[in-house]
Amino acid sequence: MKKIKVGLIGFGYWGPNIARILNDSIKVDLIYCVDILDSSLNLIKQQYPSVKTTKNYTDLIKDKSLEAVFIVTPTKTHFQIAKEFLLANKHVFVEKPLTYDVKSAKNLVLIANKKNKKLAVGHIFLFNPAVKYIKKILDKKELGTLRYFHFQRRNLGPVRKDVNVLWDLAPHDISMLLYFIKEKPLSVFATGQSFLQTSIEDVVYATITFENKIMANLIYSWLDPIKIRDITIVGNKKMLLFNDVNVSDKIKIFDKNAKIIEETKGVPFGDYQVALHTGGVYIPALKTTEPLNEEINYFIDCINNNSQPINNGINGLKVVQLIQSLQNSLEKKAIEYL
Repeated sequence: MKKIKVGLIGFGYWGPNIARILNDSIKVDLIYCVDILDSSLNLIKQQYPSVKTTKNYTDLIKDKSLEAVFIVTPTKTHFQIAKEFLLANKHVFVEKPLTYDVKSAKNLVLIANKKNKKLAVGHIFLFNPAVKYIKKILDKKELGTLRYFHFQRRNLGPVRKDVNVLWDLAPHDISMLLYFIKEKPLSVFATGQSFLQTSIEDVVYATITFENKIMANLIYSWLDPIKIRDITIVGNKKMLLFNDVNVSDKIKIFDKNAKIIEETKGVPFGDYQVALHTGGVYIPALKTTEPLNEEINYFIDCINNNSQPINNGINGLKVVQLIQSLQNSLEKKAIEYL
């Protein structure tokens, strides 16, 4: 199998993780690494002596043998860099979120389609074994009719200066939410506060309402004492908890539900009866795989097989559209109807 020649742009917080996967993969040749800092370039040379380093990503555009690039730079730079490489007929993988606004995301999707190039977004949780398991559970309707989702991502830092906590953390959960259900979002509402930096919210609470009365609540914070990364999914038959902080027992399925007893439906308030059911807890055994490794090699396979990634540009656009709507609501302090 022919190896695909790739380049990595950005060797900051997340870039070294992608560099490791690319260097270890039997499917690619990591040819270039780009960063604007001398310290990062020196680190690259120490760890990967055969990889070419440069401060200017346009050097990669000029190399016609280079087939794909991985962009791991600040969010507000994604559009321009990705656009230039797509126009130069390179496949592009962009870390989440795809762009910082809807117009730019749409533009990238159009260019990728016109050039017939793969455009993928780093929605890494779509490759998490627990998330894949949850998707199967929901598709089989084992929880029954879905009622609501509750997402939490809270910790003490890391605090970013380029985007607020919503743009930093929400792409993970919204990408999963859109993966889990097919219902159309109808409205959003977000509220938050900037405690540390002017106009950069470090705490945000948000609600998304979907068709069929499905609701999703989301909590994001850089100012919490402990790390919390969990999802609660409530159906009318069963309930599920995904705790990503746990080393084991990441998923628990609770045989619990609440419903109005049929013969009391329609009676005056105070006369109806609610049945609360509490059963056992099921903890499934999950495969142990590294989601980042799965995600990167999957993208390479999509290039080789000429297939569309599940985390393609359209998927990335839908995530940006919802986050932009939440941002609008945050700024207007009002419900945003979609």
